[in-house]
Amino acid sequence: MNITWPRRILVLVTIAIFGLTGCQSTSESMKAKPSQGGGFVPLEEMSKREDLPFHKAWVKAGTDWNRYRSLYITDVSTRYLLEANWWQQNFRRDQMENDVRQIALYLQQRVKEGFQKDPATRFQVMSSPQPGALILEMALIELIPSNPVMEALSLAAPYGSGVAVSAAQKASGGKGSVAIEAKITDAETGTVLAMFADREQAKVGPVNLRGLTWYGEANAIIDDWAEQLVKIANKRPGEVVKDSSPFTLKPW
Repeated sequence: MNITWPRRILVLVTIAIFGLTGCQSTSESMKAKPSQGGGFVPLEEMSKREDLPFHKAWVKAGTDWNRYRSLYITDVSTRYLLEANWWQQNFRRDQMENDVRQIALYLQQRVKEGFQKDPATRFQVMSSPQPGALILEMALIELIPSNPVMEALSLAAPYGSGVAVSAAQKASGGKGSVAIEAKITDAETGTVLAMFADREQAKVGPVNLRGLTWYGEANAIIDDWAEQLVKIANKRPGEVVKDSSPFTLKPW
């Protein structure tokens, strides 16, 4: 039987919908494992909070968040990623450093846009730190391409050797993954008010076209983080900001 391409997509989407129905335990098992940490924030001082979507977080007790109405978002640090031993062993820094910079810039821009477009206008995004503002600092800790990209690099590896790429691929379970660490400080006093760390894998989908582009899946993960940060800024006491789903039905 000859099945046309649109019908193939429909079949795949249908299978995915039935496969996702009632699979809470499966969803949990598909989530990324916590990062081992990159050193930007002290993981040992943080813990899992059920009201936040991150693997680990810490919030300074007694902080009056209502006194802050503006936010400065610094450039995203890539130093902890580029200096990591696993990164140095698996990839050629000169070839991939530009890619890392692009992802870091995307992270900064998406978070800025999230707050700038926030209907509640919880924070005014500042171009420089000001007294009475919060400072959000973020660092990329892990950035691993997805399985299809890894396979392409194994055949013609401009970024590293096939053996090194296979090692990174095994470490990520064949899925693209991103890990970040962040802290929020008082711009005037420098006091750390909150910290968090999270690691996410590429979403599972029926036709994952993001996996065919270099770090394309990282953008989708970052989009989720930007949305979550805005929700956290606006959340009421006792409200829970849920983690993102490991599944998607979007093939782009």
